[in-house]
Amino acid sequence: MKIKVLHVTLGLHVGGLEKFVLDLVFALGLTVDAKIVCLEEAGGLARALDVKDVFEIGKTPGLRLGIIAELAKIVKREKIDIIHTHNPAPHFYGSLAGLVCGVPVVHTKHGRNCPTHKKKVWLNRISSALTKMVVTVSEDSALVCREIEKIPKGKVRTILNGINTEVFSPKGERRLLKSLGIDDATPVVGTVARLVPEKDHITLLKACLVLTRAGHKFRLMLVGDGPMRQELEDFVAKEGLDEVVMFMGTRHDVPQLVPEFDVFTLTSRTEGVSLTLLEAMSCQIPIIATDVGGNPEVVSDSVTGFIVPAGQYEAVADKISTLLRDPDLRKRMGQAGRERVLGKFGIEGAARQYLEIYQAVLRPK
Repeated sequence: MKIKVLHVTLGLHVGGLEKFVLDLVFALGLTVDAKIVCLEEAGGLARALDVKDVFEIGKTPGLRLGIIAELAKIVKREKIDIIHTHNPAPHFYGSLAGLVCGVPVVHTKHGRNCPTHKKKVWLNRISSALTKMVVTVSEDSALVCREIEKIPKGKVRTILNGINTEVFSPKGERRLLKSLGIDDATPVVGTVARLVPEKDHITLLKACLVLTRAGHKFRLMLVGDGPMRQELEDFVAKEGLDEVVMFMGTRHDVPQLVPEFDVFTLTSRTEGVSLTLLEAMSCQIPIIATDVGGNPEVVSDSVTGFIVPAGQYEAVADKISTLLRDPDLRKRMGQAGRERVLGKFGIEGAARQYLEIYQAVLRPK
């Protein structure tokens, strides 16, 4: 008989956390009957699921204790065995619903979750006290759990995020880039991330400015959308980068587009374990990423790419320049990245470890 798991998220909009939840659901489809609750809006990724498996609560801002009762109704009606929460607000409501229903809770901490914010740390401690197992996606996040949130060591386990390495794989030709007017002779530097402050696209644009002034010929492709878009577009216009930078918006062909990049960048100020990094590495693309969160656990510095200090656009520009000038280095790093992902970051391995946790928390004492 399948284990019945209720995943609790804020929504299923396009993002790394949400994509991982879907990948985990599909990877465990033979052994786990999964349902997903979206506390806010379901989002575009929900279309990949059967409508009967997704519940949308429509939470508004602020504390809404009635949500606990709504979750409890779903848990009882669907005869849920395990509640699996993702990030702080779902963890808070899901852990209390688990307490009400007598159902064990597993939580995945997808990032650092504001370790300097005392109120949020306190809430995480309460939620974790009502949780059977807290899974972190990096050792950096595990350290926050143990040292700051004071979660007992035996309750914390690290499972590295995984991706579908068949979907994200190297491709031969540049069909999409050619359709966008980019020829084979023009290197493309790309990133896939929401246009939000924590992703710090402005540092990448400043690096782009340094490179163009130094005479480098390339295109910078920003895939993703968000509240920072207008500010970033204004910067591009002001600095005369219109012929270099391409704002691609949200794309649904990322597995086809990313393999055509020459360099992948991620200039975030904070991260858990970025799925976009793993996807690019799986596509055999060399990486330049900032030294934050789980990035150094994903990117092997000077082997699969380069790790640079956050916010330092000169360092970003220097490493992009190094890769643009050396096609052989790009190839070696790309191949090493693909091998690293195949060895450590496949979704199948992550799914097996989650299944072990589900089975363990259901096992009679």
